[in-house]
Amino acid sequence: MAAAVMLRGICRNCTVNSSYGVLRMNGIHRFPPRFVLPATKLASRALIPCQAKFISVSAKKNAAPEIEQAGHDHVLHWTAERILSGILMGAIPLAVAFPSPAIEYFLALSMTLHSHWGIEAIVVDYVRPSVFGKVIPKLAVGAVYGLSFLTLGGLCYFIYTDVGIINAVKLLWKL
Repeated sequence: MAAAVMLRGICRNCTVNSSYGVLRMNGIHRFPPRFVLPATKLASRALIPCQAKFISVSAKKNAAPEIEQAGHDHVLHWTAERILSGILMGAIPLAVAFPSPAIEYFLALSMTLHSHWGIEAIVVDYVRPSVFGKVIPKLAVGAVYGLSFLTLGGLCYFIYTDVGIINAVKLLWKL
């Protein structure tokens, strides 16, 4: 018991094995632990005088405050992205096999939405309010929306006034 108390006094990153797994006595657990004491009642009693600041045995973590305040359903959004990706896997060969303006407009909308969600995720992840303040992230997301609207408008204009996306790719492929 005295050895455990002395060990606890020397090592601030001391951990104890318990029925819940390895717990670190002062904060967040780092792998691999420097010292691991056996899960015995003697070792547990020896460490009681050195009360831990915080011990958590659950893996549940809260999201960032910006995400919690936004109130978005990220699971539904992720599912919609996966469904759109699956639709694009069928829509691109369909547009190549049967080129028509209706299929090309659908393809333009689908590709623009797919790229918009990807670029928006990158901007939201990397242009955070905690790093850049409150104005720049909003401007960056607004720029993503503006770019997406311009892209969709340009593709629709190209389909309406010129040969269309699929025929343009076929002409470029012949070069």
